[in-house]
Amino acid sequence: MMGKEYVLGRGRLYFDQFLPGTKTGTGELYFGNTPELSQSIDTETLDHYDADEGLNVKDESITLENNLTLTFTTDNISIDNLALWFAGEKKAITDAGASNVEETLTVRRGRFYQLGVSAENPTGVRNITNVSITDGEETPNPINLEGNFEIDLEKGRIYVELDAPDVADDTKIIVKYDIEESKRTLVIGKGQEIRGALRFISANPVGKQRDYYFPYVKLTANGDYALKGSEWQQMSFTAEVLKKDAATERVYIDAE
Repeated sequence: MMGKEYVLGRGRLYFDQFLPGTKTGTGELYFGNTPELSQSIDTETLDHYDADEGLNVKDESITLENNLTLTFTTDNISIDNLALWFAGEKKAITDAGASNVEETLTVRRGRFYQLGVSAENPTGVRNITNVSITDGEETPNPINLEGNFEIDLEKGRIYVELDAPDVADDTKIIVKYDIEESKRTLVIGKGQEIRGALRFISANPVGKQRDYYFPYVKLTANGDYALKGSEWQQMSFTAEVLKKDAATERVYIDAE
């Protein structure tokens, strides 16, 4: 008599991203908590019917396509997962610091301005100190910060007060500041293809353990990623299961 197997699914999901243009892995990254993980198969067939007499009767069916896809959601909003969701990469930014940096801006009241924006550093500088501002005249005159500007030293941003008494719209100002030594990580979304191997290691509280390995998948972001809301942030992915080579199948399941 056959037994009954009931399973309450739990487990951990890992992704081994391939080096660009290769099928060489870089080591398995743990996605973190994944509240949802499912797989679906979509099959397309070519059917044949015998129509010699009476009702058409199907006498042959050939499978033309068999597509295996996984979808999953994680609420682990890590730098690595962000880089995967935006189909890009993470880059370590090291600022060696600088003194007496000078920057000329044309400003308007009620607007914010990011300092240090460049092609090499598109999001601007961080951790500035010793800020002073003068007008853009040939002989510069100091402008009081108090009442005219708000300075965010950590983010390297300037706000021109809406009622700034000494700054009119479209005024040219010269900002001088120092930059402290710092390090940060920059995620750069590139829209590039992300490929690798996917592994699910089960930890079922009920039912036998079965581990799934997909040697070759194409990973893409799926759906919305809410930056604001009343729920925990989540990001969803789709993994299209591909065939790595003639000697490797699409899925392997280790069972007890």
